[in-house]
Amino acid sequence: MKRGYVRFLQDTFDSWGVDRIVHIGDLADWNSISYHEKHPGNSNAEQEYQEAKKQIRELSKAFPKADWMIGNHDALTSRQAVTAGLPTSIVLDYNSQWEIDWTVHKRFYKLLIDGVLYCHGDTGPGGEHAAYKHAQNNFKSTVQGHHHSNGGVKYFVNEKFRVFGMDVGCGIDVDLLQFEYGRKFPRKPVLGCGIVVDGKSAYFEPWLLGSR
Repeated sequence: MKRGYVRFLQDTFDSWGVDRIVHIGDLADWNSISYHEKHPGNSNAEQEYQEAKKQIRELSKAFPKADWMIGNHDALTSRQAVTAGLPTSIVLDYNSQWEIDWTVHKRFYKLLIDGVLYCHGDTGPGGEHAAYKHAQNNFKSTVQGHHHSNGGVKYFVNEKFRVFGMDVGCGIDVDLLQFEYGRKFPRKPVLGCGIVVDGKSAYFEPWLLGSR
């Protein structure tokens, strides 16, 4: 997580008077246990886990209650257990793993709040304006994450309905070795967060940090 991101979230949510928090998923990267090639300079699993817990402790202190949509990175502990042939019941539940007390929604779940669907985004369309395309498929306003380089809101309207799709961006630190895989791509992560007002309007708040 980029240093200062939690403060940005607090300031943004305070200014909007937010009364419910949804973490869209991938609370931690879990690079050390991912299925991808790993840079030898990265920390081992224990080091990454302890460092991630410090950051998550800061986030959960700022937001003691939240809905958490389990993402593909969050699920790596259970996924690796399956790969190893172990029952997933032996893996700590997500709140216990990170010592927090959030409402956990299982992977691929779609949470409905004020008529708006919230999901991690790893089951819908990809590419640019992924949330917009997902909203078209659902024919329901949709908020999602997953695609680091997407951030923003797009609407479509017919004679009776107005529907939006919002990609909420992320808070990752692209300069870390864990994200070296993305350095070759010209598009970089969009830092920011999303705000939904009464299920009718959505706003993406970019974090104006440097050139990103």
